[in-house]
Amino acid sequence: VNPQEVLNEYGADAIRYWAASSKLGEDIAYQEKELVTGKKLVNKMLNAANFVFMNMENYKMKKTKLIETDRLLLLKLNELVKNATESFDKYEVHKAKSEIDNFFWKVFCDNYLEIVKKRVYSGTKEEKESAFFTLYNSFLVLIKLFSPIIPFITEEVYQKHLKKNEKEKSVHISGWPKEIDVKESKNDNETFDLLLETISKVRQAKSEGKMAMNSEIVLTLERKEKDKLKLVLEDLKNVLNAREIREGKFGVEFV
Repeated sequence: VNPQEVLNEYGADAIRYWAASSKLGEDIAYQEKELVTGKKLVNKMLNAANFVFMNMENYKMKKTKLIETDRLLLLKLNELVKNATESFDKYEVHKAKSEIDNFFWKVFCDNYLEIVKKRVYSGTKEEKESAFFTLYNSFLVLIKLFSPIIPFITEEVYQKHLKKNEKEKSVHISGWPKEIDVKESKNDNETFDLLLETISKVRQAKSEGKMAMNSEIVLTLERKEKDKLKLVLEDLKNVLNAREIREGKFGVEFV
């Protein structure tokens, strides 16, 4: 394999992404599919940054009252910071990479960005402020966590979108992310996991019914599940385009 050809085709960040898959003390095989995934990550980060910041041009960081979904997301982010930091401290870069990657793709991009879209575009002042606070802090933390692995794209995003609100001139000399000050409750993890699980089940139902993901539905949830999700039901309705959420045996009715 000619390294220069690989570098020209995939870029340095994609190569570092592949290299970060190795475990300490073990050999690593050349895997082109990891380079493809790394290149996709770079593109996804650019696209996600454009969405996150296109409505926040004049946003100034300030503490705000959080919508429940935003509070739960930030608690999950704190958990990621704790776990990734422990992995980096043990030189388990592959483990840190896997955890950060999983959060960015599955939790942040696939779910949270979809959940928050309606509030970003047409929410009340309070709903937008909560969304902006969460989006800004989440992206800043993710950029910092990813920066040892994919340094070039993280620096580009930092310079373009974050530097004006941050003290340091580069993400690579900024402080390592700390957990965000968010109040915790007893069943937070259970509630957030149930929210994502419900979204996944409805998306599957739409896919099996050959319906568009934005098709309108009436959703029926078991009473105990609806009770657990009571503080995030509005966001759940928005992301699933649910006209109504009824009580009963789980079901998805297309309108």
